[in-house]
Amino acid sequence: MSDSQQLWTNYAACWSADPGQRIAALGAVAVDDVAYRDPGTEVGGLTELAAYMAGFAGAFPGHRFRIDEVVEHHDRSLARWTQLGEQDEPAMTGVSTALHRDGRLADITGFFLPA
Repeated sequence: MSDSQQLWTNYAACWSADPGQRIAALGAVAVDDVAYRDPGTEVGGLTELAAYMAGFAGAFPGHRFRIDEVVEHHDRSLARWTQLGEQDEPAMTGVSTALHRDGRLADITGFFLPA
């Protein structure tokens, strides 16, 4: 598994992480001033992103993200992902892009793909 694939896999796990461990897990894969945006939000910093992730976990209990593919170049990467439901059934797919800084994600943009 490439370093970027592992980074994205660890980042994806933050979305369904134990609330008491989420901020520490997120800090291991994202810079302190991380920027995050998707069609529904735009947040900045680890604390705001962790709070957004907590909202996701509350809205989609038992769901998690699987990283299906990562491509990378010049400190940037694109990850294709699948949101899996409680029974590991696909609930949504999408892609996310990121700028990397110091080996961590610095600027993340998520896109939801049509069904």
